[in-house]
Amino acid sequence: MQNTSTHKRGFWKKVKRLLLFFLLFFVLINLIIFISGKTYLYKGITATYLQGKSGPGIYDSILFPVRVASHDKSPEEWKSEPTNVTLSKESIDFLNEIKTTSFLIVKDEKIIHESYYGEHSESVKSNSFSMAKSFIGLLIGIAVDKGEIDGFDAPITEYLPFELPHDEEITIRHLLGMSSGLDWSESGSNPLSDNAEAYYTSELTEFMKKEAFVDAPGFEFKYASGNSQLLGLILENATGKNATEYFQENIWSKIGSENDLLWSLDNENGVEKTFCCAYATTRDYARIGQLILNNGKWGEEQIITEKTLTTLTSPFNLKSAHYGLHFWIFNHPKNPAIYARGILGQYIIIIPSLNVIMVRTGHDRKEKYFIPKKKKDDFDFVLKNSYKEYHTLDLFNYFSILDEVIAQ
Repeated sequence: MQNTSTHKRGFWKKVKRLLLFFLLFFVLINLIIFISGKTYLYKGITATYLQGKSGPGIYDSILFPVRVASHDKSPEEWKSEPTNVTLSKESIDFLNEIKTTSFLIVKDEKIIHESYYGEHSESVKSNSFSMAKSFIGLLIGIAVDKGEIDGFDAPITEYLPFELPHDEEITIRHLLGMSSGLDWSESGSNPLSDNAEAYYTSELTEFMKKEAFVDAPGFEFKYASGNSQLLGLILENATGKNATEYFQENIWSKIGSENDLLWSLDNENGVEKTFCCAYATTRDYARIGQLILNNGKWGEEQIITEKTLTTLTSPFNLKSAHYGLHFWIFNHPKNPAIYARGILGQYIIIIPSLNVIMVRTGHDRKEKYFIPKKKKDDFDFVLKNSYKEYHTLDLFNYFSILDEVIAQ
């Protein structure tokens, strides 16, 4: 009996020590968070890990305050072919493999394929993620057309409502072309990255005031979401209207949209996360693609000038032929495309030569393609495959699926 009692006391001592360790660890972690100022981590942990998720999701509009862009007062329903073209089992399996929620193909202004997966449907809105960067590109272009911003080469110091270190040589074009030299940690998975803080903070403008430009502008492509957030602040300061209001007034209310668009804010009545996080239906996302396919025109109205749209969708420089001014450029040998892209495989793909728009939403995507190291010295291989670099592998699959659909 004495041995049993001693064993029990030893066991409870170990339990108490373990509990004390976890308590001290909890206090230490909270102290580090408080001292470092990274209190956004509380929001991030609550919204992800405690919900069984590892990062941001496509239905996060319920987690944050939003601002609403009202739909067109005269909405236009998409025309559809009498029969929805079906996909092969191989294509459906691939779309399911990468957790697709919707896949839409519009050709000659008619829906020729539309499919939804899981609980997603044509009325469900999902996160644009970085497709919103292209929306901001369009809005900056419209502000240039209206004379509210004095051209793409205007210095940001004329419009940004605060100063940043080494900002005197930075232009609007540098921000749009992802070549501003901004010191920014871009990551969709690191909870300590600038992206994570920008996504979860309730003081986004204050966070942006701490940024700095550290490299010479105009030389190197460095994708940084902070560029897009600065453009949102510039847009509001230049036009006197927040991004949602300006988007509604100049685009969303004019392109036949059937549903309101939501744009996530950092706090109630705060600023839009213009580097990401607009929410719309798949069909309405396709309208952005149709606007671009129409060379900036909808009906009889020129919403953005063709010249400005061409500037936005042309390479920033020859070294970065895959990227324009907040638009991705896919120099496909047969059917070149322009597209907007989000981190979990959100796409609005415009293929002028085929008069086609593809929209894909979902929870995942493939990795970006780069020439393998062992092939970098193979001139023929590089020449044949260099156009694929920086583009995601699943993009190539969507082109294959398109071929399959058109062939039917």
